[in-house]
Amino acid sequence: MMIARLGHGFCAVLASICSLASGAPVIAIPPHIQALQLSTPKPVTDAQMHEFKQDFVDVDFNKDDQMDAQEVRAHFAQGISDLELFQFFLDSDKDMSGDVSLQEYVDYAAMLN
Repeated sequence: MMIARLGHGFCAVLASICSLASGAPVIAIPPHIQALQLSTPKPVTDAQMHEFKQDFVDVDFNKDDQMDAQEVRAHFAQGISDLELFQFFLDSDKDMSGDVSLQEYVDYAAMLN
């Protein structure tokens, strides 16, 4: 899923952890996120958009509709280096707020496919 400059390593880890590979139950996508019609820099399928939203919800532990570095680090446990984490935020946090919004994540993920 998240492939970009980090290569398949970081992205494959996120995709596998966000899916059932981690053994964690899938967190239901909240209705307000499910209903969002998000734009993307390049076309994606409905299935891809659903996957992007699911990945985001799985990482957003505190359910504030923002993905922060602490959540990403916790989600990966020890599976992400500082450099990979930093690069992910450089690539995805376009407004440089320190958090990645759903729209920022979807833009990032769409460009990787």
